[in-house]
Amino acid sequence: MFNLTRSLFGALVICIAMIFVGCSGSDSGSSTANTEDSGKVVQYCSAEPKVLNPYTRTDANANILIRRTFQPLVMLDFFSYELVPVLATALPVTEVQENGKVHLGMEIRPEAKWDNGGSITAEDVAFSVKMMKNPFVDNRALKPYFEYIEDVVVDESNNRKFTLVCKEPYMLMESALTDLLIIPSYIYDPDGVMKNYAVSQLENDKEALADDAVLKKAGDDFNAPKFQREVVIGSGAYTLDRWETNQRLVYTLKEDWWGHALAEENHWFQAKAPEIIYEVINDQTTAVVALKGEKIDAMYRIDPRTFMEELKKSESFNEKFNTASPTQFLYSYLGMNMRAEKFKDVRTRKALRSVMDVKKYGNTVFYGLAERVNSFIHPSKKQFINPDIPFYDQNLDEARRLLAEAGWSDSNGNGTLDMMIEGELTEFNIELIYPNAAQTSEKGVLMFKEFAKNVGINVEPRPLDFSVFLDQTKNHNFEMYFGIWGSSPLESDPKQIWHTSSYNGGSNYVGFGTPRSDELIDNLRRELDIEKRSDIYHELQQIIDEECPYIFMDATQNRIAISKKFTNTNTSGVNPGFYTPGFTSVNVVAN
Repeated sequence: MFNLTRSLFGALVICIAMIFVGCSGSDSGSSTANTEDSGKVVQYCSAEPKVLNPYTRTDANANILIRRTFQPLVMLDFFSYELVPVLATALPVTEVQENGKVHLGMEIRPEAKWDNGGSITAEDVAFSVKMMKNPFVDNRALKPYFEYIEDVVVDESNNRKFTLVCKEPYMLMESALTDLLIIPSYIYDPDGVMKNYAVSQLENDKEALADDAVLKKAGDDFNAPKFQREVVIGSGAYTLDRWETNQRLVYTLKEDWWGHALAEENHWFQAKAPEIIYEVINDQTTAVVALKGEKIDAMYRIDPRTFMEELKKSESFNEKFNTASPTQFLYSYLGMNMRAEKFKDVRTRKALRSVMDVKKYGNTVFYGLAERVNSFIHPSKKQFINPDIPFYDQNLDEARRLLAEAGWSDSNGNGTLDMMIEGELTEFNIELIYPNAAQTSEKGVLMFKEFAKNVGINVEPRPLDFSVFLDQTKNHNFEMYFGIWGSSPLESDPKQIWHTSSYNGGSNYVGFGTPRSDELIDNLRRELDIEKRSDIYHELQQIIDEECPYIFMDATQNRIAISKKFTNTNTSGVNPGFYTPGFTSVNVVAN
């Protein structure tokens, strides 16, 4: 599952989402294959997005696709990993006020236009912030990243200039803006309801607005299917031409798009592919067959064995495709429902941590394309990693000792541990859910099942359709699950996943949190000194290690193949690992 941890590219750890190798159902035989000279690109899609609303999205694929149609003020450059202006003319100008508030001054590019020809203005920014803060909009996972914005002040003499008034410093003041995709009010609020509310009112008068029927209707309308799948309109380079459920999504380049004139500014304005087809395929094997048959032009997160043992060693394949394995800013883990009776005792959770052989999983499943993790901090962010937290190797004797201390024993001699819970003898059976198309995740689940047998625990793997999987984790309807969080090359705000306020509506699916961990997260968000933030990260990681809500697994490298029919196909650590709109047909170049 991939939400993104950090606000960067879903990264917020946005949120959120969970990313998996695999997808949900398509007949690849009906794929719209690329022709040699059309320039269109057919990209493998690892799972159909649930929605394409920029504020209510819940998964990593949606986070990729919405950026074909919507644009933020600033964005993370795919290749330099630096923030670059997109709708804005420049990065924010920051001014700390005497009262402790922070002002971020910005201006919209004069070229920026909506599809109806109207200019994008500061009022559109204000509207977008209002909709983000509307308490009735179903975007609890994103809201924490914009709590710091208290108001949007539009310049009276220039309707493209504005100031974001921040009620206090926030560690991600600039980078959080990558997830504020600006939306047109004429589409998403045709009756102008949100004009009657100020940003400051929505931020500071939440209790008073809790029963506001007009505001609720605006939120309900925004949450309705019309704006989740049917109407997808923004200022980006592409139009969603059609969405064939469980098969493909087709995007067409706008010939008169205003951004074409800015192609030299950064890669976000390099929209060259005339058509992008995101092909949803029902399993990895079928996807690879389609790739080999050139029905897919670009694929990511290819099964590691297939990638290393078949594709990279195939002369005929390498004549047609380039391969790469860049770093991915994500990590995998096994999450335990800390509020379920079986897992309330930390000794039980630590025992399960000792059951899993993470080293074997990484070596056998990922063929060396994995690096172990022991916290939510990606291995590349060495400054923030607590060096005192160990990597836990498999230790079945330690697992047995901890389980016995927690009260588990085989009282009836049937080979499975049991315990009296709420007056009933409860066998230690664990239902472990995971997405049904995630092959590498499935291998990890099956390995854990075999290891758990050795200590008297019966693990019952339960593969689920990705959308069902997301619903069950979000609603805490699980005992254990196999998950993957994506993040950013830069820092991540841990509130979305680790704060207790994120238990309902956020991404704290496992129910982690203590008063001290909440305090640390709140302090971290307000701290602008990177050295002090490092100390806070260290203590937070220590608490998470002691509470053991996750069995941390690996940060893996991507496995990418891109057709040689295209140039400008540089790979990146940012999901999905390449920038499809920039692909240019070799034949188009030759002409």
